[in-house]
Amino acid sequence: GSGSTPAGGADASLKSAQNSGAAKKDASPNSTNAKPFADPPKPSGELSLPRQSADKSSSRDEPDSEGKSGRKGGLTRLLRTPLSGGVLNSMKDADLPSVAVAARNLMELADYADLSTIMSNMNHRRSGYPFASTVDFATDNDGYPVFCLTPLAMHTRNLAYNSRASLTVKMNGWGGLANARVTIFGDVHRLPAEYQASANEIFKAKYAARKEASDLEDRWGDYTFYRMNNVIDVYFVGGFGTLNWVDLKEYRDAVPDKIVTPGAGHSVLDTLSELNTKYGAKLAKSGAVLGNSIAPNEAAGDFDAVRVDDLWIISIDKRGIDVRVRLDGVSQVRRINFMGCVETFQDACEALDAIVAGKVWEGGNCEEP
Repeated sequence: GSGSTPAGGADASLKSAQNSGAAKKDASPNSTNAKPFADPPKPSGELSLPRQSADKSSSRDEPDSEGKSGRKGGLTRLLRTPLSGGVLNSMKDADLPSVAVAARNLMELADYADLSTIMSNMNHRRSGYPFASTVDFATDNDGYPVFCLTPLAMHTRNLAYNSRASLTVKMNGWGGLANARVTIFGDVHRLPAEYQASANEIFKAKYAARKEASDLEDRWGDYTFYRMNNVIDVYFVGGFGTLNWVDLKEYRDAVPDKIVTPGAGHSVLDTLSELNTKYGAKLAKSGAVLGNSIAPNEAAGDFDAVRVDDLWIISIDKRGIDVRVRLDGVSQVRRINFMGCVETFQDACEALDAIVAGKVWEGGNCEEP
């Protein structure tokens, strides 16, 4: 977590945080009297905002839920469960992250998410119904979503009317019920002016490999950064039949694996792209996709028995990778474990070199931080 001092919920505009010592009451339907953001922005693009307190905030219909969860995350891990319809998700015994860490990793890995807001009274017969739209996002140190929104978008206008929203984040490269996903519930507000530059730096760190530089620098002069401040719950699905309400403290305190976080100019998007280029074909020929920790002996001709039509690395964490494969026309998600833990791109290359060569790579300790 960021370690910043908790503060009360700000009003819908959050503009009073930059001008006064006490929040001014906004005219929007879900405004509230609350404390301003007390901590100054951190340098180097690191966004660290105070967390919401457990104080309830007023809204159009009823009070928001408290900014905490009484539900505890279960012991269920991110398991792989068989599905019907030509899709198989296996590898139940794979060495996987905890639920909280898996959720934080997914928030770093995903490119886009579905933001669901509540239609305002201006939409007449649609008023009160949920409206889902696809948005890009980044996360702060506590795993809270940060958005870059235009005022003309329907979801932005809905948030001005009612700040309550949910964000559903899915794993890249895979669809259907077998896809890992996390849904975060909370209230989305515009960030104060002093945090806009820090939020932009977070977006630049995540999307530098995908977006144009001019887009990251300016966003056409019409975009503003928002954050889901009052997160009330986190729901994680690790595949079909694997459901968990994640304890909020565990979610905030969990540290995403270093391999999925931006660093030294290398994003996880770069990592996945380069690993696919370098190892995709090699892994398709190895026995690793069939659940073997070590590839079969190439000299014995065992590779001929492995008929992989297609293989693509879709996610990575410090313990291993998830790959999307087609075996004899059947789509599957397979887990390939590292024989240790990776932290950097170079570590991942060494681990995969060992796997395709039929050797054991000894990495670091895989205990949770």
